[in-house]
Amino acid sequence: MTSKHWLSLLCLLAGIPLAAWGLASGMLLVGLAGIGLVFVFVAMVFQWIAGASRPMGAAGAIKPSTNPAWSMKDEPVRQTETNR
Repeated sequence: MTSKHWLSLLCLLAGIPLAAWGLASGMLLVGLAGIGLVFVFVAMVFQWIAGASRPMGAAGAIKPSTNPAWSMKDEPVRQTETNR
């Protein structure tokens, strides 16, 4: 696990009790700080989910075909009424 993962886990473990204690005791500012830490955890989870769908480095990159079946460079642009 990277340091970012540990930081997000720490935000969750500190945020939930801090929010519960602050809101139960009537200390709104402490409760909001705890809720903020939980939201930081949720944002980091969404960043991880978005990053999990990307290919990793050159091994997962999409390679262009050596012999493409069709290329836009081969055809000239046709002028029609709609694209003038």
